[in-house]
Amino acid sequence: MNMTRPSFFFVLSILLCACGFKQEQADLVVHNALIHAVDEGNSMHQAMAIRNGRIVELGPERQIMNKYSAGQVLDAAGRHVYPGFIDGHCHFLGYGLNKQKVDLSGTKSWEEVLERTVAFAKAHPEKTWIMGRGWDQNDWAAKEFPDRTELDLLFPDRPVLLQRVDGHAAIANATALHHAGVTSEMRIAGGQILGRFTTTDGDRSWTPPEDVAEIVHMGYPFWEPTGVLMDNAFSVFQTIFDEADEATKRAALLDAQRACFAVGLTMVCDAGLDTGSIALIQRMQREGELKMRVYAMVTDAPGNLAHFASRGPIQEERLVVRSVKVYADGALGSRGALLKAPYSDLPGHHGLQLATREHFAEVAKWCKANGFQMNTHCIGDSANKLLLDVYAEVLGGTNDLRWRIEHGQVVSPADRPRFASYSIIPSVQPTHATSDGPWAQDRLGPERIKHAYAYEELRQLMGMVALGTDFPVEGIDPLQTFRSAVLRQDAQGWPEGGYHPENALSPADALKGMTIWNALASFTEKDLGSLEPGKFADFVIVDQDLLRAAPEALRKARVRETYLHGEKVY
Repeated sequence: MNMTRPSFFFVLSILLCACGFKQEQADLVVHNALIHAVDEGNSMHQAMAIRNGRIVELGPERQIMNKYSAGQVLDAAGRHVYPGFIDGHCHFLGYGLNKQKVDLSGTKSWEEVLERTVAFAKAHPEKTWIMGRGWDQNDWAAKEFPDRTELDLLFPDRPVLLQRVDGHAAIANATALHHAGVTSEMRIAGGQILGRFTTTDGDRSWTPPEDVAEIVHMGYPFWEPTGVLMDNAFSVFQTIFDEADEATKRAALLDAQRACFAVGLTMVCDAGLDTGSIALIQRMQREGELKMRVYAMVTDAPGNLAHFASRGPIQEERLVVRSVKVYADGALGSRGALLKAPYSDLPGHHGLQLATREHFAEVAKWCKANGFQMNTHCIGDSANKLLLDVYAEVLGGTNDLRWRIEHGQVVSPADRPRFASYSIIPSVQPTHATSDGPWAQDRLGPERIKHAYAYEELRQLMGMVALGTDFPVEGIDPLQTFRSAVLRQDAQGWPEGGYHPENALSPADALKGMTIWNALASFTEKDLGSLEPGKFADFVIVDQDLLRAAPEALRKARVRETYLHGEKVY
């Protein structure tokens, strides 16, 4: 048969293509998708091939489907695929442990707190200690701190300790105070033991004369603790928190993992763990029981620092330990945040500094000498200035050490340039703005509030922000982080028009803040944070286009599937 020259080459090309059809082997091929790579070019793809837990190739539908044969083929049904979400600041183990306590989140009164505590105690007669967390007096009609009187009556023999939602305050009953040795004479640096005047016959209607107001904390005979302990004051209970056995912690970690996978989280940055908890996480990961990737910040206790000074950082596929978590001050909701000027709703009170400047400088020098990142909790403008000063002295200029300020809720404009001058990453939690919004101006006044929760202004300083939830202080869902960052509204759409909308992040920047920028902030950008060949196949499938969805559609967005290391985990 004679064949013309063009026909010959046409047949030859078909034969050559046939020889390459599904020639490559993959474990998983994802297709019929809208894949947001979140790479340098913000590229989009229709399909990707995955082998041995890493991405092999991304491209057009037919290119990937024709080239790869896979044991598993996932039809994404036209949905949007994003890199696995990373929570830049949370309390992963603490969240799991809280599931074993009284859940006090969303309570609308002290009476409701008591009701839930009684119900929990009846359901758990085996527990010696009744522990709870989640109350917030700012959500109550009477926005005053509670008093232990009712707790003492309801629990005369069982110790009770109930933490505020932010973990920076707690209330204990008399039995718990006695167990910990708390008395009216105690002085705890960086903490407060709130007290009340009383007469010897217990008449609490008695009002002290003005001339004894200054000796409230000096053992005045008619003064006693209300049960409310602020910041370092309830460190006396730390042994109770630390006494959780391995079985309890294992269950807590698995509970937290299930909840995280369900909302699309594939890595968490746990803001403060001891060496024992880190070792347990490492064992569970090596056993295959714990799949979640964890960036662990080491609590700045001397024993923890000594341990890592001798062994150095840890950099494994699922566990990274190369940062130290430090607390500079308390929380704004409990008036523990350290402010330059007094609180607008509590004249004369500036908040709490939780350690000395010398301590912060000592830890900073240790971090630089040992190759660790320093991540410091700073809420108030005075705390932010203090730590920015310390960072500046130790860092000396621009660098790639990636030290972080955690929260950065109130930063004076005069102090902000230091972020860029010393390469300091702002690590913020957008849901704090919408949760605190109803009462934050009461604390700060109309002028300071303009410089609070200024996430877009902070982003401009370094060209990036690391985004987190701070769960269990806030909800665990990273899509609410996204909505709060972009819309500056809470889950109910408050406030209309957004909370100080001038500091909203763009959708593209909010997505980066939950993915590639969090990877950069945790030294994992070579493996995580974007969908590119060679990186781990951590991705989520979402039913909305996060970058273009209208506000109403964005509020309905849900994670449909979560994959980690190429394995479906939700």
